[in-house]
Amino acid sequence: MIESAYLHIPFCQSICTYCAFERSANLKQIDQWLDVICDEVQNTLKQAKQNDPTFKLKTIYFGGGTPSVLSCAQLERLASLFADVFDPYGEWTIEANPESITLEWLQTARRLMINRISIGIQTFDAKRLQTLNRHHTPLQAKQAVALCRQAGFESISVDLIYGFAKQTMADLNADLDAFLELDIDHLSIYSLILEPDSALGKRGYVPLDEYENALMYEQIDKRLTQSGFEHYEVSSFARNQKYGLHNSLIWDDGQYFGFGFGAIGRDEQGLYHHSGTLKQYIQKQSHLEYEENPNPWFDAIMTGLRTTMGLNVLKWNLRYGFDFKQRYAHVLNQYSECFIEQNDRISLTKQGMEILDTILVEFLMED
Repeated sequence: MIESAYLHIPFCQSICTYCAFERSANLKQIDQWLDVICDEVQNTLKQAKQNDPTFKLKTIYFGGGTPSVLSCAQLERLASLFADVFDPYGEWTIEANPESITLEWLQTARRLMINRISIGIQTFDAKRLQTLNRHHTPLQAKQAVALCRQAGFESISVDLIYGFAKQTMADLNADLDAFLELDIDHLSIYSLILEPDSALGKRGYVPLDEYENALMYEQIDKRLTQSGFEHYEVSSFARNQKYGLHNSLIWDDGQYFGFGFGAIGRDEQGLYHHSGTLKQYIQKQSHLEYEENPNPWFDAIMTGLRTTMGLNVLKWNLRYGFDFKQRYAHVLNQYSECFIEQNDRISLTKQGMEILDTILVEFLMED
């Protein structure tokens, strides 16, 4: 039974220069889009409840795009569809940008049972915010966290980006200082890697090189672990066990509904998404497409090894019909100093995490 759902809100007030996700700045389309996605959600959840009257979602994630561009009424229309299928002990996350949230909007989200918020701050440096075409100030970022607390959010996460052109270690430490001053329990970090069709990519913007990025990654790990955070996934740090449950389920080879254009879902057939364009989706000319030539057993290895929890080898063997240790004996031997085996799980040491991409290529070569 699928116990998680990801819903993509593909609208933003403006387009960030690093972004290559499916999104639109035409907010006039939101109500038309809502008509279509509400039908999609209702039909899917109705079928799930018919198949299992006890059906509940343990995690829901509203991502984007910028979900906080939805008005209170639009958010209520969308979120209310999940009211009778959301496990009240579960995790319901919504993404937001500092400049587009208000106390009223946050209180509406809490009333609708949304209990975790992820704020796209990206950096506390005003000039770098301009480079990214972000429309909030460092002060607004801090005020946004205060508003979330005022509205009753206990689970708050922040996104930060590192690896900007000419960024120094002092610049990075200033961002980390500002984050730590917020006194919240979750941080997601992302290296500035540009897709060719992003605005910065088209301009020829060159982020820091791989070596400098690695040094910054090590510094982030050092600073945050010294401050009581657990580096529980390649890009994720949590304190007080405030892990992101939705992503943790996906990393542990879970299945999840993917609602809306730009979303990815996963069921027994594999990964799927909506075809075509946002315009076609709104015009009901889009359909679900499954990934061609899927390799789900490698996907499970890739996501499992991103986490300190690691890959459940016994579960993997049963699901995919292989003997993991036999199939990948060469990789396990070649990088033996990088693997930790415990209680049917295989995970990576800190050294292994730093060369995760290299190790994953070796796994892929064996397939």
